[in-house]
Amino acid sequence: MKKYINVLKYAMEMEKQGHQFFKENAQKMTLPSAKEMFEKLAEVELDHYHFLEDQVNHMVSNNEVKEVEMDINRENNIFEERATKEMLEHTLSESMVPDLTVLRSAYLMEKDFAEFYHDAALKAEEPKVKKLFTTLATWEEGHERFFKEEYDRHMKEYMYQPWGG
Repeated sequence: MKKYINVLKYAMEMEKQGHQFFKENAQKMTLPSAKEMFEKLAEVELDHYHFLEDQVNHMVSNNEVKEVEMDINRENNIFEERATKEMLEHTLSESMVPDLTVLRSAYLMEKDFAEFYHDAALKAEEPKVKKLFTTLATWEEGHERFFKEEYDRHMKEYMYQPWGG
């Protein structure tokens, strides 16, 4: 159990850094909907941190993994539906370069998190532990997919924007 606790503690630190990334970059976003999306994701990353903290505490106290029961689609839909709807309504009347850079960074960060959890799931020997890491990977894949789609869509719009306004 100790090796899994160490992996989860590392994951907690990643989630804390993700929270800080989204919180700080929300202030840099030029589009109000992008700002709101980043603020929401900061909350989601903090929720992930607390989820992992609860798992670690349970493992320390009971020497077993707490059963994972959650609706992955609900978690992903928390921010995707509203943010996607609102972002689609905005145009690129403002410079998107800073937002594009942050969206790409967010995509790469979430991709890294998903790969980390997939790797941990592959190495896990116990079924409950494997399920835990697979669930976490699925969370992050949803975020990764969302940011990749947003980045690609905005990059395409930006690249075909008439230069000079």
